[in-house]
Amino acid sequence: MRSRGSGAALAALLLAASAWAETPPPAPPGNAPGGMVLDRVVASVNDEAVTLSEVQEEGQPVIRKLFQDFVGPEREKRLEEAQKRLLDDLIDRRLMYQEAKREGTLPSSAEIQGAIEDLKKNNNAPDDAQFRALLKAEGLTLEQVRRSVAERLAIGRLLARQVRSSILLSEDEMVKYYEAHPEKFQRTPETQIQHLLVAIGPARDEAGARARAEEALAKLRAGAAFAAAAEEYSDAPAGSGAETLTVHRGDLAPEIEAAAFGLPVGQVSGLIRTAAGWHILKVERVRAEPVAPYAEVRETIREQLFQDKFEVKRKDWLAALRTRASIHVFIKEGEMLGAPQTQTP
Repeated sequence: MRSRGSGAALAALLLAASAWAETPPPAPPGNAPGGMVLDRVVASVNDEAVTLSEVQEEGQPVIRKLFQDFVGPEREKRLEEAQKRLLDDLIDRRLMYQEAKREGTLPSSAEIQGAIEDLKKNNNAPDDAQFRALLKAEGLTLEQVRRSVAERLAIGRLLARQVRSSILLSEDEMVKYYEAHPEKFQRTPETQIQHLLVAIGPARDEAGARARAEEALAKLRAGAAFAAAAEEYSDAPAGSGAETLTVHRGDLAPEIEAAAFGLPVGQVSGLIRTAAGWHILKVERVRAEPVAPYAEVRETIREQLFQDKFEVKRKDWLAALRTRASIHVFIKEGEMLGAPQTQTP
């Protein structure tokens, strides 16, 4: 049985990361028996063709989703928007792959096969037969996946050399971002406690419960381990005394919360009375700062700022690549995704 989400992973491989696949040289448009046009060139990128079948193949998941979610004019509008995105993405990827060829960043057959083996492993399809069955269920072929993986590796290397290597990020820049955006790093105060409850109920009256709680507290103050005392005296749910509990402000009754957030770390509370009975706490750790300290979120900030800079630089680099390229589009809006795979003349 395949894992949940494996199909989504494979779809992402061909949609988001067809950014990754070497597209085979398209066959020239030709006529089938009966005069039906099987394919056509919809764009050219430096004299390399992008065909209707490529766009439609990649757009099939988009088409299915749009037809499920929308009807009438709204569907047509969404189809046109999707068509433009798909064609732009194919053109961008074709440009980058051409550049990767010029730069000599194409992966070897061994590297491609290694990436496919990882994909098989991640989708719980360790042998070829299982993997092919998984691909077939998603409407994919091994050759499509192989091309996609090849393109991903080639373009990934190209972007690492052309874009990522040019990004500089200083400590001062990260600190300034942290100081300027405290709202991004807010957190709910939390504490870790051990808890013992001597309950008041049909089996134990007020006086009996207090006496039992005082006995437990005396043992704790004499040096007994909290887990052992909880095991002996606590009526709290199983495990809640022997284990450390992480709680946040607002989780506890006010009387207990005051002790949980007010006691020094390592200290045992006095007896705390609530409607349930008598409680004793031991505070293991308190994290009361409303904003996470910089050291704790530094890596998150670095990744965010790096990604932001990467996207800006990638778009600028790709725009420059487009200005140097010869790109022609031979199709009108709405003619690709909404059109059938075959057309009559």
